[in-house]
Amino acid sequence: MRLHWSLALGLLLAACTSNGSQGVSYTPDDYQLALNAVNQARSQPQTCGSSSYPAAPALRWNGLLGEVARQRAEYIQQTNDFRHEEGSSTEMAAAVRARANGYEYREIRENLYRGPGSAAEAVTEWLGSPSHCQTLMAPHLREMGMVKRGAYWVLVVAQPR
Repeated sequence: MRLHWSLALGLLLAACTSNGSQGVSYTPDDYQLALNAVNQARSQPQTCGSSSYPAAPALRWNGLLGEVARQRAEYIQQTNDFRHEEGSSTEMAAAVRARANGYEYREIRENLYRGPGSAAEAVTEWLGSPSHCQTLMAPHLREMGMVKRGAYWVLVVAQPR
């Protein structure tokens, strides 16, 4: 009987402290190539449009953000809807999917790239766009997930809570 009460109390405490969502983690086999490409760009000062950025701290891979990037890339590949929102929503899809997956953040951003090539090529393209470059170089962002599906790359970066 004591075991049943201990188990019940443990389950009750877990339910009370949970954010209500069991996140799915995704880390592709080639994640290190994406992580290296982004961190290589962050390791050097960059000029993003008219703004200069010093080198930024390296990002770390987060499997929950990897799952968000995977979901977004698959959605874009299936629908050819190459926007930061999905369907009729006006909210950024990466933010919606991150919350649904249990990832808690202070800030979240997304870069999209359509084209053949490697993670390094996608990062090079983003560095050439002021807003995408700013996302890559934001020093307060600490975690990332990046996935390619078909011709679509999705990078999700965030400052966790």
